[in-house]
Amino acid sequence: MKRIYSSLFFFFLMCNIPGFGQSASFLGLWPDAATLAMGGTGTVATTGAFSLYNNTAATVLSDTKGALGASYTLWQTGRANHLAALSGFSMLGQKNAVSLGFRSYLHPVSELSTPEGNVTDTYKPLEFSVDLGYAYKIAENFSAGATLHYVRSQMGPEHAGNAFAADLGLLYKPGFLSIGLTAKNLGTKINYGYGAYHLPAHIELGTGAHMALGDKHAVHAVLQGGYLLATGGFTAGAGLEYLYGKVVAVRLGGHYGNPEKGIPSYVSAGLGFCLGGVSLQGTWLLGLHNSLLTNSFTIGLGWAF
Repeated sequence: MKRIYSSLFFFFLMCNIPGFGQSASFLGLWPDAATLAMGGTGTVATTGAFSLYNNTAATVLSDTKGALGASYTLWQTGRANHLAALSGFSMLGQKNAVSLGFRSYLHPVSELSTPEGNVTDTYKPLEFSVDLGYAYKIAENFSAGATLHYVRSQMGPEHAGNAFAADLGLLYKPGFLSIGLTAKNLGTKINYGYGAYHLPAHIELGTGAHMALGDKHAVHAVLQGGYLLATGGFTAGAGLEYLYGKVVAVRLGGHYGNPEKGIPSYVSAGLGFCLGGVSLQGTWLLGLHNSLLTNSFTIGLGWAF
């Protein structure tokens, strides 16, 4: 009987997760506060501790030897989903870089009940991934990267699944321009014992321009488009960043998605500070199309060395 209750709980829980028919949707979120603030435009994001989740190819084009970072996101404040991430990279010589990261996604507490509606217990679903990336500098301004993910999804007391996935990325930065291409979450399905679910695989293409406006002022503008392979549906993002003396960053962005496909739409704003290689980033979201994203936020702490 307990197994029946658990099965009913799992079914209704999956029906309420965006992108029904796929699982581990947290893999499509942005643990990097700076990327989230610029509309989720990670393919050409500035190299940093979270490049592993944006475009791994960026790490080997870094001006620093490496970086470490941690972030926390309150996602969909009405449901209180929590995303935490640790990430970093290190250069190995002049043409190689390795990255390592960990993400955990904690769902709200859900009730286990009988078919008659009597609550018997509660459960808090948890998902996480362990991530390893590598990048190689093909030419002075051109690089490629790949990331491997081990994904664990525990959605119910008796409903757990594992998956392996990979990201591929290319980045070309001729002068003040940048062009990036990524394919993410390509891998196995997750099977909870009652059928297999796709990972949120998607392809993204982006371009950006970085323009200096004097000695202390600079502007960074980015555009990106994407397509979800598992469920179909297009995405688009745009972001604008103003930098003052490499110390203060003000960011604005927007992300377009199709709610029927579980793709969120939002407007974002962010603020960042960096001093002596230590950075503090924050981002706030305004959800669109009746989205629950309003007042979602991300804070991040990083160190570049």
